[in-house]
Amino acid sequence: MNPIGLDIGTNYTKATKDGKKVTIFPSIVVYGEEKDWSLKGEEKEVYVGEEALAIIQSLENVEAMRPLHEGRLMHQSYMELARHALKVLDTNPDTIATGLPVKSSKSEREALARDLKEQLKVEPLIFPEPVGTLAHLGIDTGVCVDIGFGTTDIVVLSHMEYLRGDTLLVGVDWLYENIEVLVRNSVGISITPEELTGLLTTDCEVGRVRSGKRITISQKDISSEYEKLMKSWIERIVSRTKLMLEGLSTTIVDNLVLTGGGSLLPGVYEEFSRSFEEVAKVTRPDDPVTSNARGYYALAKILFGDEEKEEAEKASEKGKDESKKKGKVKKEEVS
Repeated sequence: MNPIGLDIGTNYTKATKDGKKVTIFPSIVVYGEEKDWSLKGEEKEVYVGEEALAIIQSLENVEAMRPLHEGRLMHQSYMELARHALKVLDTNPDTIATGLPVKSSKSEREALARDLKEQLKVEPLIFPEPVGTLAHLGIDTGVCVDIGFGTTDIVVLSHMEYLRGDTLLVGVDWLYENIEVLVRNSVGISITPEELTGLLTTDCEVGRVRSGKRITISQKDISSEYEKLMKSWIERIVSRTKLMLEGLSTTIVDNLVLTGGGSLLPGVYEEFSRSFEEVAKVTRPDDPVTSNARGYYALAKILFGDEEKEEAEKASEKGKDESKKKGKVKKEEVS
């Protein structure tokens, strides 16, 4: 059995073929246009990942496709990213374990499974997104809130059975869009989500050339506005999460996990944890960006491992039965 864990998010794709090392690249697909010059001696029809990111950061008014929009699956870009993941991992898997927003429709899940099977020749396993993190942490009963770029997903499990869940269209993009508007209004430049992530999590500058001048911004330029927006944003996520927890057994809520790239933004984990001080201690994986992909891989190993074990046991029993029959035939021949 040769599975991969694949977490294709709105902003980044995470993939692993061993459950340990995780490859990460931007979830961006750009379709190429005919150029006046091709200095590398080749022209591509499709740019994916880092190459696509370089294009949209260098040129304005370039249409970039992402795999999810407002919680809905965009199949064309999703499949391009899945193919790219296999190429980067340099593997030919027989199983792809992946996730979709909790409230994705049954028809969406079936269509994705069909595409993966037909186009990539793999056996698909599709889970509600936050389940990957719980599996990675070895938790079969608990609550996970996954703050992704396009959505925030909540799932409640009891002994690895789905109890309830929700998808909020209030992901990191809501926060970034509001910050981007502030930046554009104040200094007149547009910045990408990837640049904003770097701006908020590292000490870097982002800039553009405007009217023959170099215009840059740093984290300190947006810190006060960011904090106000972040607290308002987290309050919306907290309110919905508390509604989901209403009436649950405390044994379920004892495992309350916050994950996703949004949980790494400054102040987010602390603000979320404070809101649940009277409910439970909030935990977070060591690497919340890759925890879903690792968990999907682990689930594939468990599920298909059990099937292989069962098949091996059946084959062993069949072999024993055949041996008994042969022994019986020989006895009858002798007699």
